[in-house]
Amino acid sequence: MANLTKAINKDLFESILPTFGSPRVHIPVWDEEQKMFLCEDYETANGHRYYKGVRFCDRIVIVEKVGLFHNWTYIDGIEIYAFNGTRLELVQKKDYEKEFRNEGFIRKETEAMVSNYFKGVLKAQKSSMPQTELDEKVKMIIDGCYKSYLDSDFNTRLTQILPQIEQK
Repeated sequence: MANLTKAINKDLFESILPTFGSPRVHIPVWDEEQKMFLCEDYETANGHRYYKGVRFCDRIVIVEKVGLFHNWTYIDGIEIYAFNGTRLELVQKKDYEKEFRNEGFIRKETEAMVSNYFKGVLKAQKSSMPQTELDEKVKMIIDGCYKSYLDSDFNTRLTQILPQIEQK
Protein backbone atom coordinates (compact mmCIF):
# COMPACT_ATOMS: atom_id res chain seq x y z
CA MET A 1 0.00 0.00 0.00
CA ALA A 2 2.90 2.34 0.72
CA ASN A 3 4.19 1.97 -2.86
CA LEU A 4 0.79 2.93 -4.28
CA THR A 5 0.59 5.99 -2.05
CA LYS A 6 4.11 6.95 -3.03
CA ALA A 7 3.36 6.52 -6.76
CA ILE A 8 0.29 8.75 -6.62
CA ASN A 9 1.81 12.03 -5.66
CA LYS A 10 2.05 15.56 -6.95
CA ASP A 11 4.96 14.72 -9.31
CA LEU A 12 2.94 12.01 -11.06
CA PHE A 13 -0.02 14.31 -11.71
CA GLU A 14 2.28 17.19 -12.70
CA SER A 15 3.89 14.99 -15.38
CA ILE A 16 0.52 13.79 -16.71
CA LEU A 17 -1.19 17.20 -16.66
CA PRO A 18 1.40 19.92 -16.01
CA THR A 19 0.77 23.62 -15.58
CA PHE A 20 0.93 25.81 -18.67
CA GLY A 21 4.46 26.19 -20.04
CA SER A 22 5.75 22.89 -18.65
CA PRO A 23 6.33 19.88 -20.93
CA ARG A 24 3.89 16.98 -20.68
CA VAL A 25 4.98 13.34 -20.65
CA HIS A 26 4.20 11.83 -24.06
CA ILE A 27 1.65 9.08 -23.45
CA PRO A 28 -1.34 8.05 -25.58
CA VAL A 29 -4.50 9.68 -24.26
CA TRP A 30 -7.63 7.56 -23.80
CA ASP A 31 -10.83 9.30 -24.97
CA GLU A 32 -13.72 7.48 -23.31
CA GLU A 33 -16.37 9.21 -25.43
CA GLN A 34 -14.85 8.03 -28.72
CA LYS A 35 -13.53 4.76 -27.21
CA MET A 36 -10.07 5.26 -28.69
CA PHE A 37 -6.57 6.45 -27.91
CA LEU A 38 -5.63 9.85 -29.33
CA CYS A 39 -2.12 10.03 -30.81
CA GLU A 40 0.02 12.27 -33.00
CA ASP A 41 -1.89 15.50 -32.43
CA TYR A 42 -0.53 18.45 -34.40
CA GLU A 43 -1.57 21.83 -35.79
CA THR A 44 -0.79 23.21 -39.27
CA ALA A 45 0.29 26.77 -40.02
CA ASN A 46 -3.31 27.48 -41.09
CA GLY A 47 -4.61 26.53 -37.64
CA HIS A 48 -6.12 23.18 -38.66
CA ARG A 49 -5.62 20.35 -36.18
CA TYR A 50 -5.06 16.69 -36.99
CA TYR A 51 -4.79 13.58 -34.86
CA LYS A 52 -4.88 9.82 -35.12
CA GLY A 53 -7.46 7.85 -33.20
CA VAL A 54 -6.54 4.25 -32.39
CA ARG A 55 -8.82 1.50 -31.18
CA PHE A 56 -8.03 -2.18 -31.07
CA CYS A 57 -9.01 -5.63 -29.91
CA ASP A 58 -7.14 -8.94 -29.82
CA ARG A 59 -7.44 -9.31 -33.63
CA ILE A 60 -7.18 -5.94 -35.37
CA VAL A 61 -6.18 -2.31 -34.93
CA ILE A 62 -8.28 0.51 -36.40
CA VAL A 63 -6.55 3.84 -37.03
CA GLU A 64 -8.67 6.89 -37.81
CA LYS A 65 -7.03 9.96 -39.30
CA VAL A 66 -9.09 12.92 -38.15
CA GLY A 67 -8.97 16.59 -39.12
CA LEU A 68 -10.50 19.51 -37.23
CA PHE A 69 -11.25 22.50 -39.47
CA HIS A 70 -12.81 25.52 -37.77
CA ASN A 71 -16.02 24.00 -36.28
CA TRP A 72 -16.06 20.78 -38.31
CA THR A 73 -14.55 17.36 -37.70
CA TYR A 74 -13.65 15.34 -40.78
CA ILE A 75 -12.44 11.81 -41.29
CA ASP A 76 -9.42 11.86 -43.58
CA GLY A 77 -8.77 8.12 -43.62
CA ILE A 78 -9.22 4.75 -41.96
CA GLU A 79 -6.56 2.06 -41.80
CA ILE A 80 -7.03 -1.49 -40.54
CA TYR A 81 -4.07 -3.52 -39.32
CA ALA A 82 -3.89 -7.23 -38.47
CA PHE A 83 -1.33 -9.04 -36.32
CA ASN A 84 1.12 -11.40 -37.99
CA GLY A 85 2.63 -12.66 -34.74
CA THR A 86 5.43 -10.13 -34.42
CA ARG A 87 4.13 -6.88 -35.89
CA LEU A 88 1.14 -5.17 -37.44
CA GLU A 89 0.40 -5.41 -41.16
CA LEU A 90 -1.84 -3.01 -43.07
CA VAL A 91 -4.75 -5.02 -44.53
CA GLN A 92 -7.24 -2.31 -45.53
CA LYS A 93 -7.02 1.44 -46.12
CA LYS A 94 -9.55 4.01 -47.23
CA ASP A 95 -9.11 7.75 -47.74
CA TYR A 96 -11.90 10.33 -47.65
CA GLU A 97 -12.37 13.81 -49.04
CA LYS A 98 -14.34 16.25 -46.86
CA GLU A 99 -16.37 13.50 -45.14
CA PHE A 100 -17.86 14.58 -41.80
CA ARG A 101 -16.79 12.29 -38.97
CA ASN A 102 -19.72 10.38 -37.52
CA GLU A 103 -19.44 7.37 -35.19
CA GLY A 104 -22.11 5.39 -37.06
CA PHE A 105 -20.37 6.08 -40.36
CA ILE A 106 -17.00 4.93 -38.94
CA ARG A 107 -18.49 1.68 -37.63
CA LYS A 108 -20.23 0.98 -40.94
CA GLU A 109 -17.06 1.69 -42.92
CA THR A 110 -14.81 -0.44 -40.68
CA GLU A 111 -17.29 -3.33 -40.78
CA ALA A 112 -17.31 -3.15 -44.59
CA MET A 113 -13.50 -2.99 -44.71
CA VAL A 114 -13.04 -6.00 -42.39
CA SER A 115 -15.72 -7.91 -44.29
CA ASN A 116 -13.95 -7.20 -47.60
CA TYR A 117 -10.67 -8.34 -46.09
CA PHE A 118 -12.22 -11.64 -44.97
CA LYS A 119 -13.90 -12.14 -48.34
CA GLY A 120 -10.58 -11.61 -50.12
CA VAL A 121 -8.76 -14.08 -47.87
CA LEU A 122 -11.55 -16.65 -48.24
CA LYS A 123 -11.48 -16.27 -52.02
CA ALA A 124 -7.67 -16.62 -52.10
CA GLN A 125 -7.99 -19.81 -50.06
CA LYS A 126 -10.77 -21.08 -52.36
CA SER A 127 -13.08 -21.24 -49.37
CA SER A 128 -16.46 -19.77 -48.54
CA MET A 129 -18.62 -18.83 -45.57
CA PRO A 130 -22.32 -18.00 -45.35
CA GLN A 131 -22.84 -14.22 -45.43
CA THR A 132 -24.76 -14.21 -42.13
CA GLU A 133 -21.90 -16.01 -40.35
CA LEU A 134 -19.37 -13.63 -41.87
CA ASP A 135 -21.45 -10.62 -40.78
CA GLU A 136 -21.64 -11.97 -37.21
CA LYS A 137 -17.86 -12.50 -37.04
CA VAL A 138 -17.17 -9.03 -38.39
CA LYS A 139 -19.62 -7.39 -35.95
CA MET A 140 -18.05 -9.28 -33.03
CA ILE A 141 -14.56 -8.08 -33.97
CA ILE A 142 -15.62 -4.44 -34.46
CA ASP A 143 -17.58 -4.47 -31.18
CA GLY A 144 -14.40 -5.70 -29.47
CA CYS A 145 -12.60 -2.59 -30.73
CA TYR A 146 -15.16 -0.37 -29.00
CA LYS A 147 -14.60 -1.89 -25.55
CA SER A 148 -13.62 0.70 -22.98
CA TYR A 149 -10.00 0.74 -21.85
CA LEU A 150 -11.33 1.81 -18.44
CA ASP A 151 -13.33 -1.41 -17.95
CA SER A 152 -11.87 -3.61 -15.25
CA ASP A 153 -11.83 -6.65 -17.54
CA PHE A 154 -9.95 -4.92 -20.40
CA ASN A 155 -7.02 -7.12 -21.34
CA THR A 156 -4.01 -5.05 -20.26
CA ARG A 157 -1.78 -7.22 -22.44
CA LEU A 158 -3.33 -5.44 -25.40
CA THR A 159 -1.63 -2.21 -24.34
CA GLN A 160 1.57 -3.71 -25.77
CA ILE A 161 0.06 -2.75 -29.13
CA LEU A 162 0.36 0.98 -28.46
CA PRO A 163 4.16 1.29 -28.91
CA GLN A 164 3.90 -0.50 -32.28
CA ILE A 165 1.16 1.88 -33.40
CA GLU A 166 3.13 4.98 -32.43
CA GLN A 167 5.99 3.80 -34.66
CA LYS A 168 3.74 3.78 -37.76
